[in-house]
Amino acid sequence: MANKTCPVVFRIRTGEVDMLAFRHPSAGKQFVKGGIKDNETSLHAALRELEEESGIKAQAPNLDIGQASIGSGDWHFFAFEIEGLPEQWDHKTHDDYGHVFSFFWHPLLADLDDEWHPQFHDALAVIRSSLTL
Repeated sequence: MANKTCPVVFRIRTGEVDMLAFRHPSAGKQFVKGGIKDNETSLHAALRELEEESGIKAQAPNLDIGQASIGSGDWHFFAFEIEGLPEQWDHKTHDDYGHVFSFFWHPLLADLDDEWHPQFHDALAVIRSSLTL
């Protein structure tokens, strides 16, 4: 059973897939992810984390990517295609000490640099396996 969830927001522009990412003020670049609370489904946790970390209220995912072991936990991935989001924006979190996360789009096929924690390199491999056109 997964203990983390990763709601992957993506868009398709000119035939290429971009994924939503953000810069954490003290922990580098990341994809939205978070823990699954007791008595919470992976999907409910994904929807909650997406809203808490980005301000995006989503309904249902386009794709249940499934689970994978990442680091010391099991992550459940869901993909959400959401159109009309800005190129970049800042969101002040309500649950992460009021940090401001700076959102941007990362091309699916672009490698991650050293500003990303190694767990996100592993997560990208899982995401790519399902979202590559």
